[in-house]
Amino acid sequence: MLYLFLYIWGYRNIKKIKICNHNLPFVSVIVAARNEERNIRKCVNSLKNIDYPDDKFEVIIVNDRSTDSTKGIIEEEIEGLKNFKIITIEEYNNPNINGKAFALSNGIKEAKGEIIMTTDADCAVPTGWIRNAVKYFDKDTAFVCGFTMLEGKNIFTKLQAMDWLYLESISSSSAGINNALSCLGNNLAMNKDIYDSVGGYEKLKFSVTEDLTLLNTIKKEKKYKIKYPIIPSGYVMSSACANLKELYRQKKRWFRGGTGINILGYAVGFFMLNVNVLMLCGYLLLPLTYYFPLVFLKIFSDFIISFPVAKSLKVLHIYKYFIPFQFYFMIYGLLLPFTFIWGYKIKWKDRKF
Repeated sequence: MLYLFLYIWGYRNIKKIKICNHNLPFVSVIVAARNEERNIRKCVNSLKNIDYPDDKFEVIIVNDRSTDSTKGIIEEEIEGLKNFKIITIEEYNNPNINGKAFALSNGIKEAKGEIIMTTDADCAVPTGWIRNAVKYFDKDTAFVCGFTMLEGKNIFTKLQAMDWLYLESISSSSAGINNALSCLGNNLAMNKDIYDSVGGYEKLKFSVTEDLTLLNTIKKEKKYKIKYPIIPSGYVMSSACANLKELYRQKKRWFRGGTGINILGYAVGFFMLNVNVLMLCGYLLLPLTYYFPLVFLKIFSDFIISFPVAKSLKVLHIYKYFIPFQFYFMIYGLLLPFTFIWGYKIKWKDRKF
């Protein structure tokens, strides 16, 4: 019933979002990069191919104390480009903020744009990325959130891609009922004045998911709109986790960062946990005449919340992995709460939090 409600009201409202902006505002793109020598060239090249007037946007890449060749690659790639620049962080000089949030904060301080857009150093953006986002802004819009798809050829990466599509579909639908559950910092646009009005990242309580903390802070103001439109060919491409160790660290970081989510988020989480328990051992507790219809209802609910999004984004090929994803999601969903048995510390990008 919860997913049906999100589909009927949330998804349909997302489809009705009106295009507000017919002008081309100045946009500042911020990319935080730490030890990304394998990925940063692809990211910068995608930003160089953006279809937006050169005098209407700038790209600020923040080299966050990289110890590899990230800085040199950035300098090589942006040489001669007047609207690209690099900022290098040598040390943290603010005790109230660190990690990626510190890098983003420093980049935004240098930004001239009325709209700030962020992506990650391991992402590639589409050519229409900026145009697709800015057209949804009006004076009351704080965030325009975007989708991210994962690239990879093996079943491990495809299951992650299906997982991201599913979770993003829920987030987009929740924005349709004015209660956005989350956003992704690798595909995010924000109104700079509204960002400044809440104090920016410097005034936020530290979190390993700084994008979600900022979203929740702005939501508490109860006077701004957060939009999560479904834009065909407007999604960002990112790299999937290469192995189980990396995936474990990512999921633990998200789980910890999501502990401050709202009531709807807890309701969705509680629903997911109970359904996963049902999937795993319900046949031991219920007659099969009840168990199988409930399992079917669960799978059908996942389908109606994510399939329309996949269709709109033109990524239906990912649905070959929809059934294997059900088992993948059940297993990690049940194991996730136990990750804190091994401690609350989060390791990400060679840092511990």
